[in-house]
Amino acid sequence: AFPALLAPSLIQFRRLLRVAASPVVEMMADGSSSDENVEASAAAPAPADDGAAGAFPSQYDDQGMSSFDRLEADLRGAQLRIICEMPDGSVQEVLCNMGHDVMYAKGQLARKTEIDFGRLKLFMDGKLMFDPLSFNDFSDIVKLPTKEVRVQVQVDPE
Repeated sequence: AFPALLAPSLIQFRRLLRVAASPVVEMMADGSSSDENVEASAAAPAPADDGAAGAFPSQYDDQGMSSFDRLEADLRGAQLRIICEMPDGSVQEVLCNMGHDVMYAKGQLARKTEIDFGRLKLFMDGKLMFDPLSFNDFSDIVKLPTKEVRVQVQVDPE
């Protein structure tokens, strides 16, 4: 039953292919055919460049950034340098942007220290920095003229 249902559509498809592959020749008002006009236009030289290439404004500005690059940079925000004071007294530096969330910074720290992400907690001024919050949500960081902040890291036991 299945091939019988499929057969008419295959036949119609083959007919469409034959029609699409056949040349279409139209008669023009002056008695010439469209085939002759296509050949004549193919033989004609390309028109000279009259400055049309500059007709559309470039999508890039003077710094080489597109409008999407500028929008992304605005959303990312200023660069932020986080000085992470580890429990063993060592210091790790994490670079991110104000638009990133705490989870992103913890992920960067986890990669650097090879400590499981779930064991890390960041504290600023004794207060836990929750994962889903972006650094824009911390008014103390937003107010800083130099986007550099010190945080204390707590590593939970395994």
